[in-house]
Amino acid sequence: MIDLSPFLARVSDDPLTLAFEEEKKVMPSLARMRPQMPQWEGGTFAEFAPEAFMARPESPLALYVHVPYCHHHCTFCPFYINQTKKDWSQAYARLLLKEIADTAHVLRDVIHKREVNVVYFGGGTPSDLEKDDLAAVIRSLRETFRFAADAEVTVEGRTTGFTPEKGQAWAAAGANRFSLGVQSANTRLRKKLGRLSSREQVGETLNGLCDSGATVVIDLLYGLPGQDVPLLLDDIRYLSEETPVHGLDLYELRRFPDSPLDKAINRGKMPPIPELADKARMFGAAYQRLADYGFEHFSPKHWRRDGKERSLYNRLARAQTDMIPFGSAGGGRLGAIGLGMARDIKTYTEMVEQGEKPLSRIAISPLAAEEGGFSYVLDESLEILRLPSLREWPASHQEAGEKLLAQWHEAGLILPQDDECGASLTCAGHFWSGRMKKLLLDLVAIPTAA
Repeated sequence: MIDLSPFLARVSDDPLTLAFEEEKKVMPSLARMRPQMPQWEGGTFAEFAPEAFMARPESPLALYVHVPYCHHHCTFCPFYINQTKKDWSQAYARLLLKEIADTAHVLRDVIHKREVNVVYFGGGTPSDLEKDDLAAVIRSLRETFRFAADAEVTVEGRTTGFTPEKGQAWAAAGANRFSLGVQSANTRLRKKLGRLSSREQVGETLNGLCDSGATVVIDLLYGLPGQDVPLLLDDIRYLSEETPVHGLDLYELRRFPDSPLDKAINRGKMPPIPELADKARMFGAAYQRLADYGFEHFSPKHWRRDGKERSLYNRLARAQTDMIPFGSAGGGRLGAIGLGMARDIKTYTEMVEQGEKPLSRIAISPLAAEEGGFSYVLDESLEILRLPSLREWPASHQEAGEKLLAQWHEAGLILPQDDECGASLTCAGHFWSGRMKKLLLDLVAIPTAA
């Protein structure tokens, strides 16, 4: 008999804020986020890549291109590496083009045996690249690899410097999705975060990019220092009524130790991050307001106005799809082989110029969610905003699972269990979904009597 008491939710009239006690999360320091080089005895990229590339030939394939340059370091961001310098764009694009050609040469016997489903330009700030430089890289990828007819090609960026001319040029080259980190449309709050453009400039940029024909999506953060429910709802009103963006991603702010934001809060230069209950209320208010504006909640942190927005990269990344990395500080994987690119730009440059795949980290990292296992089933269900049907649970834990899910329904986290489809999450369930996932995995890990 499994003791369910550690897994139960609090039953109250406010499950959004009271279902569970706050769990003190300790985010990794920036230094710990930079993996150290492990021992690797599996050969060079040229030796293992062709076989690894064909290990899962029917699985989706992604290409990830990292651009580790930013105009300046925004206070909330833990991923800043290099500041943009004069003439950096052309030089970096030249390195990317050579790396693409060299990677294609290694994969020359197998490269056209798989279709590319997703390309993602992340950073850093890819939109800081000059118009013609990034267009050349997009075209090179399309000419080198075999793309699926409906492949999603995303360029990430910020509103400052992401001009309509860039959008038109990159769409013409083959990009079809632009993702912009707006974070907040409130000018005062944006300035505190280190964002340069005003609310009006944000709107002008988004409207101009939508004219390119590409899908345009934005990131919003909740739980920002000095943010409250009215500020967040006004952001949603502005972006919904005054821009034609196709999708919106809503993320909780994470406070990383030794980040500029963390230091500013510790020194009293910025107000503290809202408490958990306040963040829960922000999420609940945003959840309802997005529905009022006709946005469909189609995956855990993503909403859309129409089917143009698929958020395919995010979905495949969570599913641990094969992903070939390009660019300094990028990351990816081929099957169970994790790939980390040289973070130091000097090292990256030297390795590319020598014709090497500029990897600083190669590691065996078994898939965390083996297909068919409960972790995999749980991730698949959460992706469509549900918990798995009890029939998909391990037989040894179905009785305990039935009791726990009934209690979570009583606590207001899920709707009644459907034998075929599982249980849909309520608004409170979506807010607490990360905690619920952890609890379910801990539950099924408890051994039971034979």
